[in-house]
Amino acid sequence: MGSASPADVLCLGELVWDCYETGAFLGGAPFNVAVQLARHGVGAALFTAVGRDDLGRRAEDFLREEGIPGVRAHPRLPTGTVSVRLDPDGVPRFTIQGDCAWTDLEGAGQGAPGPDRPKVLVFGGLAMHAAANRQLLAGLLSGWAAGSQGAPVVLLDLNLRPGWNDPDVVRWCLARCDYLKLNEEEAGFIAALPDGPSLLARPGLRGICTTLGPAGLVWRGADGTGLALPVLTAAEGAPPVVDTVGAGDALTAAMAAGLAAIEAPEIFLERGRRWAAVTCGVRGALAPR
Repeated sequence: MGSASPADVLCLGELVWDCYETGAFLGGAPFNVAVQLARHGVGAALFTAVGRDDLGRRAEDFLREEGIPGVRAHPRLPTGTVSVRLDPDGVPRFTIQGDCAWTDLEGAGQGAPGPDRPKVLVFGGLAMHAAANRQLLAGLLSGWAAGSQGAPVVLLDLNLRPGWNDPDVVRWCLARCDYLKLNEEEAGFIAALPDGPSLLARPGLRGICTTLGPAGLVWRGADGTGLALPVLTAAEGAPPVVDTVGAGDALTAAMAAGLAAIEAPEIFLERGRRWAAVTCGVRGALAPR
């Protein structure tokens, strides 16, 4: 990359430790996206919170080494954790801890890190299940919109999980994004809502990327354009799949980088399938540096 300047992308939301039977790895969709961007030469800030505990200090040290600003230490709540179990096909199942640092971003400090107004804001539905986080994000968007440059491009990674899929929160998120990335299951969730079709046809929603697991992805633009891409094959350089954790976040990062650089969808989606394939080739959500 290299066409986007430092901190052009602000990622907002959860940072957690993904706890497998074999060990713990840093994770959380906004965290994964920020690290993917930084490792591919795109400056990113991460608006998140950790606890004043050992897991939090380790996360802060990691982000400092990656050159990603924005993490705050919450004065009261612990660093978030997620229990991850993989089924025989390598598909993860998550149990998410509630009432932890990332569920109260405003309580960990005031104001947004990084640029006064980023080119792209990435957020997910998980953190928006906390009312305080919705209030914080709404304030940020309102403040940016009132500025001379207007609000940034907003990319939503819906990222629903069992117990974290309130329809009203989904509606709130969809009303505030310019671009949407979701998986096939999440698309079905929205389609089953009484107002689902109108939510996805909202004026101002410029593009939707839906991932289809081993079938690849499809793109639908507001202008009616469509695009379908298969997953990267071994013949194209894809490594053997170890697990799929973080593959969607790699795609989201590629989308954010492309939106910051004002690229066409076919360019950033092709990059996304390659970044996702590399991530699937390692344990955990991040490929090695």
